[in-house]
Amino acid sequence: MIRKILFSLVILFGATVSMAQEVTTMWPYIYSDFQKGTVYFKDQQILEAPVNVHLLKSTLHYLDKDQIREAETLDIVLVQIGYNKYYMRNNRLMHVLAGDSIGFVAELVTADFNRLTESGGAYGSSSNVQATRKLSSLEIGGVNITNHVELKSKKDAGSLLPLTKKYFIVTEDQVYPANKKGFESQLPDNKRDAFKKFIKQNKIKWNHPDSLIALLDFLKD
Repeated sequence: MIRKILFSLVILFGATVSMAQEVTTMWPYIYSDFQKGTVYFKDQQILEAPVNVHLLKSTLHYLDKDQIREAETLDIVLVQIGYNKYYMRNNRLMHVLAGDSIGFVAELVTADFNRLTESGGAYGSSSNVQATRKLSSLEIGGVNITNHVELKSKKDAGSLLPLTKKYFIVTEDQVYPANKKGFESQLPDNKRDAFKKFIKQNKIKWNHPDSLIALLDFLKD
């Protein structure tokens, strides 16, 4: 019970951080401004700088004086921003809701730019091609505009972006989507019967991240 209460508090804090400001094409970031953060790299190097999580592909941006830079995704292990931890998995920063590097429940938040580019194809072009062209023509903060002062001055000028939020159960060598079919498909055959029994006994609710912590125990067993 105590473990569940603590877990719920972590989720509540994370949600407050994520939703503290509107996300727009001019400011497609989790935080309302760049925050003091520490970045740990695979080569044991450490970067301390103002950082933010860019929501186009959940990548790390940091300030180099007044210029916004993107850190090389493949080199990152962990990002610490205040009380929030982000591990790099599947080339995206995943927010740790509970757990540690060995196993954790993660939240992945991205901005749904496709909503701004959706339309039917024209003159034989597929809708995907049209969407790609529209996306490349959008002015995106942190991508087309990389001066921090200039970007902040245009912060409220962009189009509002809806957010897409997904949950995952992450181990050292596997990332499981938080849905029954996706999770089960990545299990070995000899664990699937045990899995079906486990989720019935524990009443797993896939859209409730505080329910997913039990799956970490299942994977450890």
